[in-house]
Amino acid sequence: MTVVHWAIVGTGGIARRTLGDLRLIPEAEIVAVCSRSQESADAFAAEWGLGAAYSDFTALCADDTVDAIYVGTPHGTHFRYASEALRAGKHVLCEKPLTMTAAEARELGRLAEENGVFLMEAMWMKFSPSMRRALEIVESGAIGTPMFVQAGLGYPVPPDGPRRFWVAELGGGALFDMGVYTIALAHMFLGVPDAVSTVGEIRPDDVDLHESYTLTYANGAVAQLTTSITYAIPPRGSLGGTSGSIAFGEMLFAPRSLRLMTGTPPQPPHVEDIDFAQEGAGYVPMFRAACEAILAGEREHPIHPVSATIEVLETMELVRSQLIAQRDAR
Repeated sequence: MTVVHWAIVGTGGIARRTLGDLRLIPEAEIVAVCSRSQESADAFAAEWGLGAAYSDFTALCADDTVDAIYVGTPHGTHFRYASEALRAGKHVLCEKPLTMTAAEARELGRLAEENGVFLMEAMWMKFSPSMRRALEIVESGAIGTPMFVQAGLGYPVPPDGPRRFWVAELGGGALFDMGVYTIALAHMFLGVPDAVSTVGEIRPDDVDLHESYTLTYANGAVAQLTTSITYAIPPRGSLGGTSGSIAFGEMLFAPRSLRLMTGTPPQPPHVEDIDFAQEGAGYVPMFRAACEAILAGEREHPIHPVSATIEVLETMELVRSQLIAQRDAR
C-alpha cells in the first residue's frame, strides 16, 4: 500500500475544517463520508467530490476500499465509532478527546492491538512545528529543567450554540473540548502530575462551565491551567525552566510562533522570536504523521501514543471528579 484511503465520519464544522488539510497529503485519498443522515452524507460527498456516502456506519466499515477512518463527530460518540471501526480492521484517527474515559481509551488500545491496526487521538497541537521546536529546545537544555506550565483556553459559547458544548451525552463542557489541550501541554513538558487541585463550576447535568486546575509534581514543578465556555480566556501557553522560558503565540492548539528567553540575572536575557509557516489550516503535520505511520505498519505514533492519551484522560477525570464533589457538597 502506497496510499491510505480515508473515510470521514461526520459532516459538521470539524470535518469541514480538517478535510482540506487531509487532501494536501500525497499519501492520502479521501474516498467516503458517513453521516447520521443520508441526505447530509450525499450533499457532503457531492460538495467534496467523494465517491461514496453512507448513513450506515456498519456499512462503511464493511467497505473494502476504505483503509482508515477519521472520526470527526461529537466527543460522546467517539468510543462507539472507533471501537466498531477497529473491530472491522480499519485504522482510526479520532478527534480529541479520544474517549470520555480512560477506561474506554484503554479498550480502544486493546482493540487496535488485537486487530493489528493504527489508532491515534487527533491531538494536532503536538505535531505543530512550534511544539516540535519547543521540545527540541527543552531537550537541548537551553531553558534548564522545565518547572512551570501556564495555559488557558476559553470563550463564551451562546446557550443556543453548538449542542456538543451543552449536551452532557455529547461530551459537553469546557474540559472535554478545551481542557484536553491544556492538560496535554502540561503532560508534554512536565509529565504526569502527582496531585491535582481544581476549582470551578459544573451543572447538575455534569456539563462543566469553567475550571482552574493546578497540577503539582514531586520535583516542585507546577502547571496552572484554565478553561471556560462562559468567559474568554486568552488562548496562550508558556513554559518556564530553571534558566529560561518559552512563550507560545496564539492559538494555543496551533501556535505560529514562540518566544525563547534564556539567561539568568544579572545578565540581560537573550530573546529570540521564532515564526513558523502553517500548512493548510494547521492539521497537515498530524495527518502526514498518521499516514506515514499507517504505511509503515505502525500501530501508534511515538509523538502521541495511546498511553499519552490515557494519561491525559486520567488527569481530566481527576479534575471532573473534584468539580462534581465540590458541587455536591454545596
